[in-house]
Amino acid sequence: MDTTCMAAGLFPHPPIMIPEVGGKELSRMALTVRTEEEAMKRMVSEGIDTVVIISPHNLCFYDGPALFLADTISGSLSAFGRPDLSMTLSIDRMLSEAILKEAEPLIPLHRVDKGQAARYGRALSVDWGTFVPMYYLLKAGFTGKAVMLSPCFSNYEMNEILGTIAERSAAKLGRRIGVIASGDLSHKLTKDSPNGYTQNGILFDRAVMDALKRQDKKPLTSMTPDFIEEIGMCGLPSVYFLFGVLGNRKADMPCFSHEGPFGVGYGVCLYLPREEVKKKEIHDVRVELARESIRYFLEYGKIMKTPDPLPAKLKGRAGAFVSLHEFGALRGCIGTFLPCYKNVAEEIIRNAKAAACDDPRFPPLAKRELPDLTISVDILSAPEPADISGLDAKKYGVIVENGARRGLLLPDLDGVNTPEEQIAIAKRKAGIGPEESVKLYRFTVKRYY
Repeated sequence: MDTTCMAAGLFPHPPIMIPEVGGKELSRMALTVRTEEEAMKRMVSEGIDTVVIISPHNLCFYDGPALFLADTISGSLSAFGRPDLSMTLSIDRMLSEAILKEAEPLIPLHRVDKGQAARYGRALSVDWGTFVPMYYLLKAGFTGKAVMLSPCFSNYEMNEILGTIAERSAAKLGRRIGVIASGDLSHKLTKDSPNGYTQNGILFDRAVMDALKRQDKKPLTSMTPDFIEEIGMCGLPSVYFLFGVLGNRKADMPCFSHEGPFGVGYGVCLYLPREEVKKKEIHDVRVELARESIRYFLEYGKIMKTPDPLPAKLKGRAGAFVSLHEFGALRGCIGTFLPCYKNVAEEIIRNAKAAACDDPRFPPLAKRELPDLTISVDILSAPEPADISGLDAKKYGVIVENGARRGLLLPDLDGVNTPEEQIAIAKRKAGIGPEESVKLYRFTVKRYY
């Protein structure tokens, strides 16, 4: 195994994100909470032994990052009016010591125990930058140990080196780790922000999120100290640490979001390193045809011809939907529930182009986005009349019909669990009112990735 890092990501840390602190205000950052909950579930599902977390709100040093060492470290949100919200983390001392040893000839990594913290007038504790992401990781079922770090703000490259060291140390021990880079983005996104406002705030956030999306830190290296000072942030050192953990390996990104409801940028992303798996991955011929159709149209501005000769899998006739996702988010979906063309191949070719360029919910796909797309192709059975008792949201797709108005919903969609929900959504898509009667049809789907 090239790496024992099973998952790594950027996570924000506003205490208002904790339900017991945020209360009703939590609804204003619902996207961030939802994405973080999903990311933490995915991280736990990877079977991690230890979480390595770096937070900019613990004891930080000017000349280098720090590692916090004890058998256990505790903390609470008493500074935010909730001393009853507390946690105790068991520290992975073996991995912590391995990181310290590996760092010794490379960077000045401060070893902070209780005595050292006391010399600086601090208690060795779980700070809020650690507490908030760990709250969601523990909620997701994590029961392992932790390595706690803080970054260096005077030299971002040191944090990248530290990330490399942490990943390498875990690999040498065979330790399956998850990595949390804790940090908020610009604190000056809006004119009502309590931290002030600068129009460069959103430019910073976009640059960071784009760098994370493309797994390329180069856009960040051109930022001047004055620019970084102006936008007000705490998360950039953690982002560099994250890039160090990932190294040059590519990774899947199933979770990705950004919002700034309180004038502070909250970015969430999760990487699942899968370099060797991706090299060996072989997609179905239908999916490869869809990708080639999009590539051809973006390159030449016209629909590609149907391959000749056709593989047997592409010779029949059937309705087909092509769905595009980019970093876990829907990017386009167009299809036909009845066959409209000579064969399945042409159905896929035309619907793939339409999903990329003609879905009215999204701007046309740019050529640079193609490498980041995850594509699936659904081949539909012929629709058959049904009533609601014969529907199953996981097994059957549904078509609703009222005169010339017709709406369709594919089966087994996230968040759609009942036939009633299916029908309601399909009606909305068709512009059919909730109380209007409809004819129902069901169909099955064979999905290819």
